[in-house]
Amino acid sequence: MMRGHIFRLLILWGLVCGQAVMAEPDAGKFHEGSQYQRIVPPLPVTGQRDRVEVVEMFFYACPHCRELEPKMKHWLENKPQVDFRRVPAILGPNWAEQARAYYIARELGRLEELHQALFREIHEEGRQIYNQYAVVEFFVRHGVPREKVLELYYSDPVLKALNEARVKTVKSGLRGVPAVIVNGTYKTAPYFVHNQEEMLEVLDSLVEKERQKKRVAENVSQ
Repeated sequence: MMRGHIFRLLILWGLVCGQAVMAEPDAGKFHEGSQYQRIVPPLPVTGQRDRVEVVEMFFYACPHCRELEPKMKHWLENKPQVDFRRVPAILGPNWAEQARAYYIARELGRLEELHQALFREIHEEGRQIYNQYAVVEFFVRHGVPREKVLELYYSDPVLKALNEARVKTVKSGLRGVPAVIVNGTYKTAPYFVHNQEEMLEVLDSLVEKERQKKRVAENVSQ
């Protein structure tokens, strides 16, 4: 009985792996250590277990991050299998203030609106948002009472989020932005490939790789 059960599991594993190979037409096109890298040890995943977590690491003052915005929005269309979120990278002291602005906007419940406004003010209006005064004035310009901004500036949710962003930046080993992390296991970025379009192709491949891994794990556990 036991031998027959093991035999059935091996057959199932072979079928699933065969499906995985067929579902990955780019398997030979992109290679670990070249177009993407493995993160060791893997980072914790906070998204839904039945989806593949994709985290975009960015910096508001980075023109390439702004350039990626519409491309990422288009990439996310018809991606129900993806649990997407952004994390502002913190690679230096100046980066922390813009990360803080991101999390203040989130606490205000106006994240998408103010996320785009931050990019617009920095890249179109030439505003420098690198200190507390500039962060506070940004929100005041967008109708948030100064007292509310100062209250959130050092609030526990914002400080906790900033710390988590610092840890993710360090542990993922980023050397620049924009970059994307897939299921806490892989990272890719334009500096691994030729351009942002190719990075999104790599991202497609990595998402499919993680989806197949989940399917194998689910089938074997049944």
